[in-house]
Formats: sequence, structure tokens, C-alpha cells
Amino acid sequence: MLQLALYKGPPSDLLHTIGHNATKLWTWSKYSHAELVISGVCWSSSSRDNGVRRKTIDLASGKWDVCKLTDSQLVLNKALKWFSDHEGDSYDYRNILRFVLPVVGHDKNKWVCYEACGAALGIKNPHKLDADKLLAEALKIHH
Repeated sequence: MLQLALYKGPPSDLLHTIGHNATKLWTWSKYSHAELVISGVCWSSSSRDNGVRRKTIDLASGKWDVCKLTDSQLVLNKALKWFSDHEGDSYDYRNILRFVLPVVGHDKNKWVCYEACGAALGIKNPHKLDADKLLAEALKIHH
């Protein structure tokens, strides 16, 4: 099963609370982070973990909204291959500025969470995604 998990918080420390709230404010969303959940394992790009990685996360903590996308093994395999191919790629700190200054470009070898999840799902121009756009596109394509 392929799911999209969206982080609504609250974070447990001050530094991440500031980043969480700033992201939500700049993107006009209730979410600050996204994970693709593939067979129970979370995949994304995270500043906390320095880029693209897999991780076990307690999605039942009340801090996440989880949406089922598809049971298609083909889609799941493509997403898993994308993450396997990019695991260890760096976090795209410069792309974070895009939420404030839209003229800022992105590095094609670095990823923010929405961008990594969108690319793994085959969404075009994933560097332009925020949480709400990612959710809308993912549901349109894979639901």
C-alpha cells in the first residue's frame, strides 16, 4: 500500500517549532512536511536527516494526517525505485527560499520533502509543490 503522510505537528522542540510554523505560514497550509509511506516505511527528504532517506515514524502519534493513495504494485515499485536511486541525496536548503522568493531556483540533485515525494510519484515539476499541491496532485493521479 502507498500512502502520503502530512505532518501537522506540533514539534517537540523550539527550533523545529519555528521551522514548522514558518513553513505553514509561507505555504498557507496546515502541514509542514510530507512522507511517502511504502509498505509501512516512510520515505522523504528531511533537513533533520540531511536529505533523502527512509525512516520508521510513529504515524499514529496524532501529529500526522495519512491518506491512502493506491494499492498498485507498479506505482509502489516506481516510487520505491525513485527513493532507492536517490537515497543519500542532499537536502535542498536553497529551494526552501522559494516559498518566500519565487525567483529562487532549485538544485536538480537536492530535494525538499514535497519535491522528493512528488518526483517519486511521477508528478511534473515537483520543485513547485507545497503540501497542499502535493496532496491534490497525488490524489488526482493515484486515487
